[in-house]
Amino acid sequence: MSVLHFFRRATPLLALANASALVLQFFTTILIARAFGATAQMDAYTLAVSIPESLQYVLMLATLSVVFTPMFIQARAERGEADAWSMALSLLLLVAGAVALALPLLAWALPWLMEWLAPGFAPATRALAVELTRLILPGLIYYATAGLLLGICYAYRDFATAALNTFLVALLNLLAFFIFVEWLQQGVRGLMVGRLLILITLEIFLLARTLRWKRVAAKIQLRQPRVWQLLTYLPPYMFGALSGQLELLVNRALVSTLGAGSVAAWGYGQRLAEIPLAVLGGAIGTTYLPEFADQVAEGKTAAASAQWNRTALRVTLWLAPIAAFLIALGAPFIALLFQRGAFDATATRYSALALAGLAFGLPWRGVGGLLVRGMPAFKTRRLPLILSALSSGASILLAFALLGVWGVFGVALAASLGDILFVGVGATEFWRRLRATDARATILEFFKLLCAAALGGIVAFGCAQWLAANSSANEIILALLQVSLGAAAGGLSFVGASMVLNVAAVRAQWRNVRTRMIWF
Repeated sequence: MSVLHFFRRATPLLALANASALVLQFFTTILIARAFGATAQMDAYTLAVSIPESLQYVLMLATLSVVFTPMFIQARAERGEADAWSMALSLLLLVAGAVALALPLLAWALPWLMEWLAPGFAPATRALAVELTRLILPGLIYYATAGLLLGICYAYRDFATAALNTFLVALLNLLAFFIFVEWLQQGVRGLMVGRLLILITLEIFLLARTLRWKRVAAKIQLRQPRVWQLLTYLPPYMFGALSGQLELLVNRALVSTLGAGSVAAWGYGQRLAEIPLAVLGGAIGTTYLPEFADQVAEGKTAAASAQWNRTALRVTLWLAPIAAFLIALGAPFIALLFQRGAFDATATRYSALALAGLAFGLPWRGVGGLLVRGMPAFKTRRLPLILSALSSGASILLAFALLGVWGVFGVALAASLGDILFVGVGATEFWRRLRATDARATILEFFKLLCAAALGGIVAFGCAQWLAANSSANEIILALLQVSLGAAAGGLSFVGASMVLNVAAVRAQWRNVRTRMIWF
């Protein structure tokens, strides 16, 4: 089986697992919204969860796994399995030990930290946020080590472990809601206890799955040269990830000043905006990294450039129309999913505004994820620093400027504008390093997809508005009609516009569909 054929098979596996998890996450989020709505206690829970999630992004998604995987592959190729595993186990012990030592200090500093993170919270809400965060702190060890464990699996072309991990997270979260909230009636504290038990279970699962690949004796050496070589590459990527998370923390702090329930509403909108990235962007980006890293290491810049361009356009093909759908039909979509029980029309409106602003940058965010995963292949320290400083700095400044103008939508839009700046500068540097000759063609295809998606969004929005003005159905039926008919009209418009604009990726998909129909 060729490497390319393997990755084509691995991507649907991850996408299927992510899609299955998406269904479970949707159902869990609906249940949580019905039980807690956009209230002060949900504000506290959302903020408490954001702290370990930020560490997850910094260590698991944006730095350790991304930097570690290419170096682990290189160590196996150059020095053998024993040296590679010595590096991996030594780094794993260092990371877990550092986090364990930091936990008491973080628990002690939380009251002061929360005053900065949530200046708009009432004292009781802030105290609840501190209590909930302390409950989840031991789970930080999972967030710190999962990226390394999954990185080893990626190096062995084992994407099934990542797929199972994703599915288990969603399934266990659903079970935890029924046990700790519905059955034991423990409220948001039960949600957090359930989350901690899930993280412990997943840590054991990942350790067992990863150590299957260890078939040689390897010593743990804290002074292992490759560990410290990896750590020298880590600070620029760490800075980049930290600056991105600082941006999110500032955004939440600004949103907290808009009143009770505002942070929870932001959380619902953000969760919906992140789902397409987790399902499609994550699956495609994860499987593209090993092959791209190999091509760059071997000096095959033309092949690496073609691989990068194909993957970027593939991500955009899916995320651009989804972004248009979320912007145009966000309000009826959220009403259809969440507006029942404690989740009222005000929560729907605030969540839809946050979703619209974040969805504006969704295609760019997907391509930005590819940039983050691909940068370690160039062994560059300067690029992540420059990109992070530019995008996060611009986003934070814009958030302060737009908060008083558009409220929660302005803060979300500022985050998207920062992502656009990140991709613009980062993609230009990628093409320069790869000596690409096809950059203009890729840029043209990218903007064709955005234009076609924008037209589809306009048609979907117009359809939803027409139904709102002319339908006498109740709220839920109206929202269902707006979402279904609006999505259908917008989707057809997107495909039609793509065909008129001669978008190569859409035409290729259309040829595949026609071939299968003729064969059938």
